Amino acid sequence: MSRQHPNSRREIAAGPAPWLGVPATIALVFVVVPFIGMFAQVQWADLPSLLAGEAARDALWLSLKTTFASTIISLLFGIPLAHVLAHTSHGARASLGSVLRLLVTLPMVVPPVVAGLALLVTFGRRGLIGSYLQVLGIEIGFSTIAVVMAQVFVSMPFLVISLEGALRSRGRDLEKAASNLGASRTRVFFEITLPLTVPAMASGTALTFARALGEFGATITFAGSLQGVTRTLPLEIYLQREIDTATALALATVILLVAGLVIAITSAISKISARKSREATRRKEPESARQNQLVTMCELNDLDMSAQQWENAPVGIEINAGVAERHVHIDAQLKRGAITAIVGPNGSGKTTAIELIAGTLVPSSGSRTLNLDTDPTIVWLEQRALLFPHLTACQNVAFGPRIKGLSSEAATKRALAELEAVGCLHLKDRLPSELSGGQAQRVAIARALAVNPDLVLLDEPFAAVDSEVAWPLRLVLRERIRAAGATAVMVTHDLTDAAFMADQIITLEEGQVSENGFKTHVLQRPTSAFLTRLTGANIVTEDAHTLVVRPSDFRVASGHGVDGIHGQVQRRVLLPTGEIAIVSGEDGALISVATNAYNADLLQPGTDVTLHAKVASPLA
Repeated sequence: MSRQHPNSRREIAAGPAPWLGVPATIALVFVVVPFIGMFAQVQWADLPSLLAGEAARDALWLSLKTTFASTIISLLFGIPLAHVLAHTSHGARASLGSVLRLLVTLPMVVPPVVAGLALLVTFGRRGLIGSYLQVLGIEIGFSTIAVVMAQVFVSMPFLVISLEGALRSRGRDLEKAASNLGASRTRVFFEITLPLTVPAMASGTALTFARALGEFGATITFAGSLQGVTRTLPLEIYLQREIDTATALALATVILLVAGLVIAITSAISKISARKSREATRRKEPESARQNQLVTMCELNDLDMSAQQWENAPVGIEINAGVAERHVHIDAQLKRGAITAIVGPNGSGKTTAIELIAGTLVPSSGSRTLNLDTDPTIVWLEQRALLFPHLTACQNVAFGPRIKGLSSEAATKRALAELEAVGCLHLKDRLPSELSGGQAQRVAIARALAVNPDLVLLDEPFAAVDSEVAWPLRLVLRERIRAAGATAVMVTHDLTDAAFMADQIITLEEGQVSENGFKTHVLQRPTSAFLTRLTGANIVTEDAHTLVVRPSDFRVASGHGVDGIHGQVQRRVLLPTGEIAIVSGEDGALISVATNAYNADLLQPGTDVTLHAKVASPLA
């Protein structure tokens, strides 16, 4: 008996239900059979002579001329309109965007005759606008211009809607990344947005061209049917249908062939783009052998500021600002040339804080001051690399320097130097799709540092990469920031990032700063509830004082003494950092106590003990 491979079963299960094939086949037959019937009636041998008639030639030439003109006009005006609609799909302008989208969609859904009538009563001789144009000697109705206008009116929405949908689904992250590097909105549009929307523009253009080529109702209503002036192929087919069916079929065949050719070309463009993307993905290489993690930790520690250096460093950022609707108020000073980690629970205001520092969020009260250069350069490095997919690694890194005014040659030279600094020079000609996650993040670091930033904003920069990849990335990023002499602010949930990347730590709780200080001091003696839990310290009450005590800072005595913290050992747990005992206090709180040679015998499960804090900090 044959056995099916598991993958085959999964593929079958993922396919469509078998019964769907019946209505699908009926629909396909309904669409295809009429064309087969039409082609069966075409007099193929006489096709050249049928198309050689004066009326046929005039209609064919006029259709091609007006269709190309209307398609170009649709591109020139439809692409900007699609971008405007995409920008108004979210936020406060969403209602306006919905109204605009409805208006743009109307020509697609109303009968073409209605569209032609609307054009006629607006631009005709006695129309709302046409009557004024008539005074100036400009007549649009029943002219070739009217044909083009009718085609644009009914076909441009196909381009706008398809392109707007693609833009809306792709998001604005890449455009924001380009803006963060200093690119103007115009430059972002031409160098980032347009190249990335080529596939959507190609499919939208094909639909627009095909719709304009086949336009009939609006044209005959607004432009009439004058041979050589307004009688396009669809109108000629309609006239020939009653007097010469063979010619009508020949002209219809031409329309189908031209429309099919355009669609085939755009489909080929999409397939080539998809194939290149698949090939690039297959060419990805795994990360090279990584440095020992302990060595990386030591090198990261070597980059730490000393307590004295941190104390003597001038203030780089002063912020005393709030956002009332978010219930956040940040009051802190950040040292210049230092890396400051902002930590806190979800909803504590970390994102608001970094947006206030960046200047992208206007506070409802207070202000922030950057004591950096007169016109500081600010770059933002996020969880995702956000490399521009149509540019190579070298071109990505050179983008910022070019924006800053360097020549193409000088920008490329700077990009190569930055890629070498992050160990990615050998990847300079790779597209982002050919890079692994760690490689892409290295290139993103090089791109950010290539513009000589004064302030580097880091939003969970290692959250999207594996732990083993994150360690060398931490070292690369910290080395580059230190070498650039930049000030950096990092939002993170990871204690490892705060411990090995930061010089200063700010803890936010409930929208307020609850802790701010030199990293070593803060981590060794946390005073906030969040950082206490994050570092594994205990919050205990002794002699009516709420204290923060590390597991290793307890003195243990057997039994329940007069003072101290009374409890019972529940169990012992072996952690990577050593063994701890879990003690249940009289109030039910669980306390972790590090075991050692002096207390191991006392910390046996079921034993009553008294704990005394040898070293403690008051809870903020």
